[in-house]
Amino acid sequence: MKWILVVLLALATCFFSAGSWAADAQSRQLQITGEARRGFEEILDLWRQESFDDLYDRLVPDAGSDRWDFVDKLNHSARRPACCWKKIAEVTVVYLDDSAVLLTARLGIEVVGFGTRFVTRTFRLVNESGVWRLPESDLLSLAEPNMQRIPREILERPH
Repeated sequence: MKWILVVLLALATCFFSAGSWAADAQSRQLQITGEARRGFEEILDLWRQESFDDLYDRLVPDAGSDRWDFVDKLNHSARRPACCWKKIAEVTVVYLDDSAVLLTARLGIEVVGFGTRFVTRTFRLVNESGVWRLPESDLLSLAEPNMQRIPREILERPH
């Protein structure tokens, strides 16, 4: 009889505390998705500010990639994230686990000579050592570098 009472008491305790576990897990997921979104916005800001060295540190490098090749490709791009409210909209973040999320957003991309174009894309962000990172290939697909274009550093040189 004591065993039945102890088992029933243990089951009741688990049943009543399950709600708080679910609430804790849900608040943890909301915290992680919020951090991932802020990390993605920081990546876009670094790209817009042309802080390519810092930007490279926020990426998951492609196999065989190096920092200088990446910087050269971005210098040959006529694209960069738009400013302010055009930068990012319609964001949804799907929690996969504590170190990975899927982020879908409508991004404003400024194209030299054409103005702002909008694209909707999904990105898989990963958290490595507390830093949210984007695959290098995803960023380069947005930048669309043209290696035949005159690099920005030459175009913007004072005359």
